[in-house]
Amino acid sequence: MQRLTEAQKRVLKWIGKGWTAEPGVGSAVLVNGMRICNIDTMTALYKAGLAIKDDRGCWSATDSGKTITAQLGL
Repeated sequence: MQRLTEAQKRVLKWIGKGWTAEPGVGSAVLVNGMRICNIDTMTALYKAGLAIKDDRGCWSATDSGKTITAQLGL
């Protein structure tokens, strides 16, 4: 299993259950209107194959991301 930072776990806790992360001001990434992390965290999750970015710039979990969320009990 991959090692995840606390910020990555915090993001997966939301997007791994179907929420969408949206770009905010500057490098902020928002979930449900709250700043959850920065773009660097999302880029790391993307490179690990756990998140994907859509045409609007919003992030969601891949199937692998959802699986890890369930395995970690997030």
